[in-house]
Amino acid sequence: MEKAINSIIRALNHADATAPEWLHLLPAGEFTGVDGRGPYAAPDMDALISLFNREGHKLAVDENHSTDLAAKKGHSAPARGWVVELQKRDDGLYGRVEWTPEGERMVTAKEYGFLSPVFNHTTAKPFKTTKVLRVSLTNDPNLTDLKSLHSQQETAMLEQLRKVFGLPETADEATVLAAVTAAHSAQTAGAALMSRIAEAAGVAKETAPDALVTAIQARGKVSATDAENAELKTQLVSMQAQLTTLATSTAQDKATTAIDGAIQAGKVVPALRDHMIARHMKNPTEVENEIKLMPSLNAGGLGNRKQPGADDNTLTAEDDKVMAMMGVDPKAYAETAKALHGKGN
Repeated sequence: MEKAINSIIRALNHADATAPEWLHLLPAGEFTGVDGRGPYAAPDMDALISLFNREGHKLAVDENHSTDLAAKKGHSAPARGWVVELQKRDDGLYGRVEWTPEGERMVTAKEYGFLSPVFNHTTAKPFKTTKVLRVSLTNDPNLTDLKSLHSQQETAMLEQLRKVFGLPETADEATVLAAVTAAHSAQTAGAALMSRIAEAAGVAKETAPDALVTAIQARGKVSATDAENAELKTQLVSMQAQLTTLATSTAQDKATTAIDGAIQAGKVVPALRDHMIARHMKNPTEVENEIKLMPSLNAGGLGNRKQPGADDNTLTAEDDKVMAMMGVDPKAYAETAKALHGKGN
């Protein structure tokens, strides 16, 4: 899947290498080093993150453990980046890195392929990680349970593509690939149509759009017959219609993916699906920002608030905020909530 995405990206001239923003620092489960050190117990990621936040110190990203080896001998050991935030994920502990210019160059040039974390641990087996100290760029990793830098570059590229095509963060590789493919098809079709129009206007196929418009206008004023002008006008209208259809279809696909994901997460009730899809097509950023702020009914996001329709059937201040963000009529909101809890009709 990643090879297919990268192939299309290169065809669209979007293949610039990108240094990953997040680094895989520790695996989620128990692990052992290639050299036999360990076993290390599954890290308590919450505790490690809490300690990092309390201390407030950035973690250096160096080369081949230069901080621990070269620096102690008086040699240079510059940081190639700084980890400024830790995050717990299903497959382990991640760190958000701010690269130095040289560090970013090294990673994007693929001079290094792996990571090697440095951490403190207890003295009894299985050793418990007590603090993450730093991480090194290396080509000889001791931990094989971490994602390689190259795979993380692919992940970073996938994240960029989601942003470029306005896809939600939950969009999988298949969805991203479909968006890239559609864009590539549209670009190819548009180029072919522009070539035909240029040929009809009597100018070179590679003529820039603005120059092509000028040529068409001049041709219409000086020598073009009514039939030629009509053909050019028809082609231009057809091209505009194709682009409009593509834009509408793409916007609807993005909106459907985003809203269905929000419904599954319990943030949008099914009765409002069409309404939210229509709003998303007009202003995707506004709607996705609202969804992020909405509580999840599946996860008990209502807290201690009464559900609409319960007891005295009174809507709360939180309900008012949700309705204001969604632009929903209060009566319709209350009736929908009752229906969801078995009290409608």
